[in-house]
Amino acid sequence: MRFSFIFPPLFQNLRFQMKYQVETQALPYSTIILHCLKYPSKGVFGLLIGNKKGDKVTITGCVPLSHESTPLAPPLELATSLVHGKFGASLVGVYFSNSTPSDTSLNVYATRLADRISNVTSSPAVLVQVMNERLVSDCEQDRLVAYEKDGESWKEAKTIFQGSNFLRGLQAVIRKKLYRELADFENHLDNPEFDFYNTNLSNKLVQVAEFRS
Repeated sequence: MRFSFIFPPLFQNLRFQMKYQVETQALPYSTIILHCLKYPSKGVFGLLIGNKKGDKVTITGCVPLSHESTPLAPPLELATSLVHGKFGASLVGVYFSNSTPSDTSLNVYATRLADRISNVTSSPAVLVQVMNERLVSDCEQDRLVAYEKDGESWKEAKTIFQGSNFLRGLQAVIRKKLYRELADFENHLDNPEFDFYNTNLSNKLVQVAEFRS
């Protein structure tokens, strides 16, 4: 069974008008990158935790879900329900990467999951894509691109880049290969001892890169 949702008519006719600027704080930014680096030949998916104030969305956390380009529906449904139960309205969107560096298209499973979150939270979700070709440790470009829903299509949103100080911390995290310690929800289903909220990893990221938790 592949990932699909049937929305009630109310939400099928819902149109969100927004002009967000999206800022991803250092800790979730690094966790997203580590998720991609752990599975370099696979697409990854995760949920974004944050807050909205006016036209700004600030991503303060993330929850890695899957490392499959075409994830199965039941695990994503279960994970989304658990995360929404824990964070409520702070569940603000979805991040993803494609399985090949040259593929910059929007993954249909990611957009469906973002639509699902919009319906669950009754608030427009943001979509964040990892640009795989920028995953090298010395890259000085922003590795994330954000999107917002405009009618039936997704349009690129303005992103706020963290800057050079953050990049030095991220490079240190990559050099230490901390991606080996990351767990996603898929890993958790295989072994419940894996913490897909990555509490210990987050503490290490704060220590290594001096990111704020």
